[in-house]
Amino acid sequence: MGDTESTERGPGGLAGRVRGITDFAREHPRVRRGLIAGPPTTFLVLFFALPILTMLVISFRAGDINGPFTLDNYTNFLTSDTYRTVLWRTLLVTVQVTAVVTVVGYALAYSIVRFSRRTTLLLLLVILPFWTSYIIRMYAWINILQSGGVLDSTLLLLNVIDQPIGVLYSQTAVLVGFTYVWLPLAVLPFYASLSNMDPDLIEAAKDLGAGPLKAFLTVTLPTTLDGVVTGVILVFIPTFGSFITPRLLGGTDNIMIGMVIENQFKSAFNYPFGAAIGIVISAVVVVLLVLGARVGAGNLQGSDGQ
Repeated sequence: MGDTESTERGPGGLAGRVRGITDFAREHPRVRRGLIAGPPTTFLVLFFALPILTMLVISFRAGDINGPFTLDNYTNFLTSDTYRTVLWRTLLVTVQVTAVVTVVGYALAYSIVRFSRRTTLLLLLVILPFWTSYIIRMYAWINILQSGGVLDSTLLLLNVIDQPIGVLYSQTAVLVGFTYVWLPLAVLPFYASLSNMDPDLIEAAKDLGAGPLKAFLTVTLPTTLDGVVTGVILVFIPTFGSFITPRLLGGTDNIMIGMVIENQFKSAFNYPFGAAIGIVISAVVVVLLVLGARVGAGNLQGSDGQ
């Protein structure tokens, strides 16, 4: 036993080889950076950059992935009134969902930070829906929102309505579903930003004569704007490309661009056209995110450039 440990710790043992590699990496900064950044970079190249590049190449094919190169997929999408209408509807729904989730999530995170002592329990309740399958949660909302469902039964019991209203397969149902799904993603960065804010800043603002609303707008919100920008990005991106929620809760009258892409790959089998739509949507999202990040950075920088 002693001989084995001595062998492992010796120059030719496992510990000796690990120590040798560590010393070599410590003496060579480029090797150290390569060992640290190599695995995540390889992962991003294989599972992000390479698929995007493949999709970009396919988007210029005609008919199928082995067809001749053409620009028809892009021109057909960008010049079609139908697809522009779907794209505009998707953008409106995404903006509405992001606005609602931001307001509700920020208020919830603010309440947890400022008015509650059971922050751990409340945060656990916030992320609790993530423990259940996305599809199961959507089917639960179908039972709630459908005609004669839980919502209608409750409103009828309270004499709020005279007959079932059934909001399922409407834009309202889509907004409710998206808000429920993405709210935890927004609450967590809001909470992190608010919990790191110095509460003495609010008291100082009040001592200088600022009311609650002015103290919030001039101190709390600017101080936590980095968390707000993060939450907005986390909600905006998945909502813009989502297709499960609008398909299950919105029906055929609330088609979003993610559903169009899904149909091209699963029903029409027009992979090049679906890839072209995906490339255009990715470019739109990247442009909007860059603009949002610049606006957020400008607000964080302040009027005096600090």
